[in-house]
Amino acid sequence: ELYHVPNGMSPGKLSHGMVYGVVHRTDNNHKREMVVYGWSADQLKEEMNYIKEVRATLEKVRKKMYGEYDEMKRKIQQLTNELKVTNAHQESLENHVRVQAAALDSFSEMNSSLTSASIDLQVESSQEANAEVMREMTRKLYNQYEEKMREEEQKHKAEKEILLEETNRLLKAIEESNKKMQITETSIKEKDQRIGELDRLIERMEEERHQLQKQLELNEIQLSGAKSESNSDSERSQRLEEVAASLRERIKHLDDMVHCQQKKVKHMVEEVRTSKTMYIQSSGNTDSS
Repeated sequence: ELYHVPNGMSPGKLSHGMVYGVVHRTDNNHKREMVVYGWSADQLKEEMNYIKEVRATLEKVRKKMYGEYDEMKRKIQQLTNELKVTNAHQESLENHVRVQAAALDSFSEMNSSLTSASIDLQVESSQEANAEVMREMTRKLYNQYEEKMREEEQKHKAEKEILLEETNRLLKAIEESNKKMQITETSIKEKDQRIGELDRLIERMEEERHQLQKQLELNEIQLSGAKSESNSDSERSQRLEEVAASLRERIKHLDDMVHCQQKKVKHMVEEVRTSKTMYIQSSGNTDSS
């Protein structure tokens, strides 16, 4: 339980320029035990500035990630357009093959008609030879077109598979990057909120210790005056001694709690620093992939 500053009285600074904070522990092994940490004002300012720097850096990285996300969207749209062009080209090639096949069929029918007419002109052997040549040329042309069509189909199929694999890779990278960024942002936000709570707690503890110190000084003055009196009241002096001892014990206990709180804050700052490092490394790996 904290002691509050009386109305109209401004809080003072702790001795040696220290800033303190306390955390209540209510687990099974430490019932309502208060754990205290403390830093110098310069150390606390340095750590809080570091937290602000971490948040600013994360904001820059976040903007960078969203910029890369827009670039990935542009690449995916480009790949989609290329797939459409490829499909259109393949359809055009198939139409061309069908037109050529129809022309060859028409030519074959015309050649058959010419062969029939040549019988009437009694040039059967010559026309038959010509017909065989034409049929052989037709077969060769048709086979060439079929081979060309198969090659084009295989080529476009391979290109389509490559484009689809690249698209899936980019989408997966975006999804993983977004998840990591959200997790890191949530963790940093929670730690930042917790540090703010500890900072406010440290301020209250500073006020409490200041009041205890003032009470102790006043008590020591009264005790000194009581001892200097010729007809000193031993019972009053003893009571003042007990109050002074209690105040010293409370101040000592508060100092111990401040020390523990200092370790807690330092540990949280280290966690924030580690989270920042891991996030930047993860972002770098995504860029290189």
